[in-house]
Amino acid sequence: MTNVAAPLLAGFSIVTVGVVSADGDKFRWPGAVLLCLTSAAFMFVSCLQLGFHARRHLYSWADITAWWTEDEVHDHLDLLRVEQHADFQLWGRWRRWAHAAYSAGMVMLWAGVALALVPPVRSTLPAGQLRWAAVAVAAAAAVVEAVWTAYTPVRHWIRRRQVLAGGAHE
Repeated sequence: MTNVAAPLLAGFSIVTVGVVSADGDKFRWPGAVLLCLTSAAFMFVSCLQLGFHARRHLYSWADITAWWTEDEVHDHLDLLRVEQHADFQLWGRWRRWAHAAYSAGMVMLWAGVALALVPPVRSTLPAGQLRWAAVAVAAAAAVVEAVWTAYTPVRHWIRRRQVLAGGAHE
């Protein structure tokens, strides 16, 4: 997500912003397309940055023993374990933010694609209908991405509230 997909999609979004900017008269709503694609590019670049921050907090015990001498590990064992645990928690937070940025970027990208596909005001009947079908596919992809992204955290939140309230366990 942060090493390949986000940079690739950010680049695609930025290039598409250039295309729409240069040929805005060929799009029904160029301003809306530009807003969505610029937002997508921003979210993908944010994902990349958040991933960089996350990665600095993820390391193994083998890494610790490679960084410290055997005596230092022995003398500071408890502290090193506490620090590694704290860093792992930070990694989780940064990773969740990166995932949220990536998912928001995907939703905005699909929304931008849907808006870019809207046929011009005067379009021929079969071509216009096919373009509206393509709009529907891209808009559905945006909705599916949004629902897919929200499903797991919402399900987790509901389960946690049930457990805290003494409700059913799965």
